[in-house]
Amino acid sequence: VTLKGFQRFYNTLWIILNDLIIGIALRQFLRQDRQAFLYLFKLAFEDKAVHKIRQILLWLDSWPAGLKLNTELSRFYSHSFMGLIALWNRGFRTIIPLIPMLLSALELGSAFGVTMALAMVCDLVCVFMAHVQLCYIVSVTVYGQLLRLTASLWNLFRGRRHNVLRNRTDPWDYDVDQLLLGTILFTLVAYLFPTVLVYYILFAIMRVSTILVYASLETALAFMNYFPLFALMLRVKDTQRSPGGSYFLAIVMLSYSSSVSQSHPLPLAVTFSQYVELWKRLAKHYHPFRLVRYVMLGRILDTIPRAYVHSTT
Repeated sequence: VTLKGFQRFYNTLWIILNDLIIGIALRQFLRQDRQAFLYLFKLAFEDKAVHKIRQILLWLDSWPAGLKLNTELSRFYSHSFMGLIALWNRGFRTIIPLIPMLLSALELGSAFGVTMALAMVCDLVCVFMAHVQLCYIVSVTVYGQLLRLTASLWNLFRGRRHNVLRNRTDPWDYDVDQLLLGTILFTLVAYLFPTVLVYYILFAIMRVSTILVYASLETALAFMNYFPLFALMLRVKDTQRSPGGSYFLAIVMLSYSSSVSQSHPLPLAVTFSQYVELWKRLAKHYHPFRLVRYVMLGRILDTIPRAYVHSTT
């Protein structure tokens, strides 16, 4: 058995044992405060994720802070999104009696480790925030189409056209009818874009908040799965059992000289290399600049794929 295989085996064993111990402690904690968790669960997903969103939509539909939006489009947005939320709330109310069963399933999953509980919570967040995801997809689709239309009109007024084959913009002569149609479309976009932008920002903020919660759970899950606990304990206890290389120490005396072979411990950078790589992937995907850029460009914000996280092994 090589040293690397020895450390990997016992590190996996330590992680599994700690996972089970923390999971059992979490199971006891959930059992003791069962009613409090049921109340917080209902408060978070019904009051905050339904009633608060309805209040914000009604507020946006009534010229918020003196901002006069397009009345017809704002009312269409508000009623459509409230209809989607009401439909989701109707389905949520049908499963309210099953919430104690979900909490029991979470307690049962905690007995198999805290990582099982974290994975179940991640799935529950995705399921119970599905209405926000649906409203966000609708708003980002409309916003993205308006951005592309604005870019096309910009090329039209500059006398240029996008060349699909060469992926560039070339000069082009437009007719008067095309310029007139572009002017009409630009007027419509100028009047409708502020309303579309306001509702898009609302659901983009909600989507970013959901992603931050999901990213925190994913980070905790990755911490429990890949933290080099055994290698650190071995380094603290006996550095000779985690060698990172050897060197010769020359000993010079008056009558003779000799050399002694010694080993130095494995650097911390090597010990945490896999963990650092995982953290880089999470930080790159959930970087604030990336999220802001995707929001401004009208791209869909998504969570990091599980296969991309676990491919570090």
